[in-house]
Amino acid sequence: MTERVLNAPIDPINAPVRSNAVDIVKGLAILLVVYEHTGQGMSSRGWWTGPSRSFSDLFVYSFHMPAFFFAAGLFIAGSIQRRGPWGFTLEKMQTILYLYIAWAVLLVAIDPYIAQFKASHSPVHWDNFAISLINGSAGWFFAVLFCCQMLALATRRVPAWLRFVVAAVAASLLPSVGYEVFYKTVWFFSFLAAGMLVGSSISKLSRVPVWAAALVAVGIFSLQVVMVQHFRHAISFGAPSAYLAVVLGLTGIAGLFFIARIIEHTRFGDVWAWIGEASLSIFLMAQFAQGAMRSLLLRIFHTHEFWLQLIVPTLAALLLPAVLWHQQRRWHIGWLFRWPLS
Repeated sequence: MTERVLNAPIDPINAPVRSNAVDIVKGLAILLVVYEHTGQGMSSRGWWTGPSRSFSDLFVYSFHMPAFFFAAGLFIAGSIQRRGPWGFTLEKMQTILYLYIAWAVLLVAIDPYIAQFKASHSPVHWDNFAISLINGSAGWFFAVLFCCQMLALATRRVPAWLRFVVAAVAASLLPSVGYEVFYKTVWFFSFLAAGMLVGSSISKLSRVPVWAAALVAVGIFSLQVVMVQHFRHAISFGAPSAYLAVVLGLTGIAGLFFIARIIEHTRFGDVWAWIGEASLSIFLMAQFAQGAMRSLLLRIFHTHEFWLQLIVPTLAALLLPAVLWHQQRRWHIGWLFRWPLS
């Protein structure tokens, strides 16, 4: 497996030693994130409804977000060891926590100006802004990721297998009640703990023959399809039999890594690694690119043709933020992704 040292600015989701396969997995997972958000926008406008929309939503959500937490966990122990507890905490505050708060403020500030482009509008008011931050309604992913990283720090002396077992049981039992950021931290910490359990052993994936990886990937996702079709909403976190959500999250992650093994030494793999490196930027900015392209298709070309509305906003939401990420030094926009005084 090819590894390369990441120069500053540091990607806050991974450790300083980068794995091409991990970046490919993140690229594939962020594609699914963007695709689902595009699909949800189409669904809210009545352009995509019915069983196919429901299945797409359940299938993608069964593993695409767990993949990011698993990737975050892979090298977190090494990151804590290199930086020390305080250095690790400070670095996560300057990246993950900074992004969560800064972009929450930005979104509230510009909401009155972009509300007309949304299918539905649920404004967050300044008078309850602090509550929305605690609740995670300002954008749960970064808040939950930060909490999971701090939980990993707090449990760093716990055996990795025990941490994972306890986290998986907790995720299987906890219902979706109370503040979103808290119960989702419990849910997704099981996958971060799984990543910590695997750790640098993920490099052994490079020993798997490509043909074998292809067979395993087909088998895993065939099983994933059958399970989602059979159990439907029972595979969701917070629903009865929530242990299925943990199992399918882990199998879906494994499937993504086997796909990464297939393409990691190809130009196609390089493209997805490039996108995966920019996944943080895509998380933050995809909604703006999606909305702009959707409005362009509607207002200029006067069309809501299914494939155009699915493909064009999805591609724009992937590529435009990725370009900004990779050009942040040249364009002096690193402050968009990291505390500028660090």
